[in-house]
Amino acid sequence: MAKVEEPTIDVKLFVDKAKGKVLCAESDKEFVDVLFSFLTMPLGTIVRLMDKQSQMGCLHELCKSVEDLSTDYFQTKACKAMLLAPLNAASNHCSQLKINVDDPKRWTAVYACKNRNCCAQGDIAFSLVPDIVCKCGSVMQDYGERPAMELNLGSSSTAADGSEDGVFVKRCFKFIINDDLQVAPASTSLLLSLFQKFEVREPADIEQKIVRFDSDKITSLIKRALTSEHALSGHYFKVPVTRGDANLDTLPPKLDEQVNEDEHKIDNVKIRLFQTKSSSSLLYAEVGGDFVDLLFGLLSVPVGSIMKIFGQWPSKGCLGNLYNSTDGSASACMRPECQSLLLEPKSAPFFGCNATRILNIDELVPRSLKIDACSTCLKLRGFANLRQCRAKCLYTGAAMCSIPQKCTELRGLNPKSPAVGSKDGEDAAYVKAGHMKFMVTDDLGVLPLSLSTALQIVSEAKIQTEELVEQEIIVTTLQIAEIHRAALMGRHALSSVLIPPKKAKKLLNHVVY
Repeated sequence: MAKVEEPTIDVKLFVDKAKGKVLCAESDKEFVDVLFSFLTMPLGTIVRLMDKQSQMGCLHELCKSVEDLSTDYFQTKACKAMLLAPLNAASNHCSQLKINVDDPKRWTAVYACKNRNCCAQGDIAFSLVPDIVCKCGSVMQDYGERPAMELNLGSSSTAADGSEDGVFVKRCFKFIINDDLQVAPASTSLLLSLFQKFEVREPADIEQKIVRFDSDKITSLIKRALTSEHALSGHYFKVPVTRGDANLDTLPPKLDEQVNEDEHKIDNVKIRLFQTKSSSSLLYAEVGGDFVDLLFGLLSVPVGSIMKIFGQWPSKGCLGNLYNSTDGSASACMRPECQSLLLEPKSAPFFGCNATRILNIDELVPRSLKIDACSTCLKLRGFANLRQCRAKCLYTGAAMCSIPQKCTELRGLNPKSPAVGSKDGEDAAYVKAGHMKFMVTDDLGVLPLSLSTALQIVSEAKIQTEELVEQEIIVTTLQIAEIHRAALMGRHALSSVLIPPKKAKKLLNHVVY
């Protein structure tokens, strides 16, 4: 069997080798569409693409905590999978990209109940997440890959068949992408302004290099965009990246204007801080499932929403320039219906949570899945061989299936719902509420409360017991948002918000991708 060739995109780089710098790149719409798709990715996807090399604040530690926690602590078994591999609300659009690094096959399967005696007859539920339990108590099973055109996640319309438009941008444009990922339609005046900016006296000295991007190189570019202000140069010359914790003072000061303070939606949360008396260093916080849920929910937030709420992120990267291009230098090139998809991305259906409510991020309305077959044939065969539902016998001409109703509608089931009749708010949470207690470290490592672990943390801190101070506080919704912001920028998310800050030593890491 012949090996299927991986899709690639050719991009022309204008390189000043003497200065070790890429001035800019020239590309068609395919490459720019891939760049803009970065803004639609949930943070959990970004961490996964970083292949556990992420040192962006506390995100890696959050993901590791989700991986390590038993499913017993989550509302459902599916909640863990949803956090580790969150669904992109713009997945319909991203499926049309020439290169989609977010594994397009992850969410193509549909799960539904195959119990023909199901008590939910006439209201067949489906999910894109495995291990969901139907209302009848049966575990939903794989129906196979969903019909390509059937499922509408509720996002803006994609480019029509036969259209020359791109996924996010209009047709007939050549684009210039600056080293810092600012995107604009190509023009001679723009190129000349770049020559002037970088003091290029002899244009003949600029080399033109064709770089072929595949999925691995696109992923590498994402890493560059997150950690460097010179993504193209860093990618081409493989320059080491100096990275350190950001100063929270560089972030937007008026965060309260972006945060939902509606007390009826999310209650204030009590936690206990354990810190040293002399230095006020935070050892850990003892918290309930409600606080842990607010931390884990950050992984489902799209990158574009982070930009809208918190401004430039990461402070050392250049994704902010890409975001600002959508309604700035590249606004004339954007498909109008796609601009809001990038500037204010929503959560996918059922991926909205208490964290996204605090940050005022909307959730797409779930849509149904319509199948041209009766429910009996669908349960029997899944999506394979559904034509037999309408087939006729070759000899008698009689219908193979006697059921007259040849259309079945499947409705989305919330994978986070623990059971029918659950309390209000439970369907929004990933983590169980109740009497379970957790320990959260300053870098947002989450562990089940354990006396042995507490003793180990205190012992490793090398402090006397009389130096240990306990403080109970009520965390407000604004403080939760501040912790989210701190988690994106540094490794001291709790202490930087809940304890008066002290001068921290700047830790630098040198990483080559």
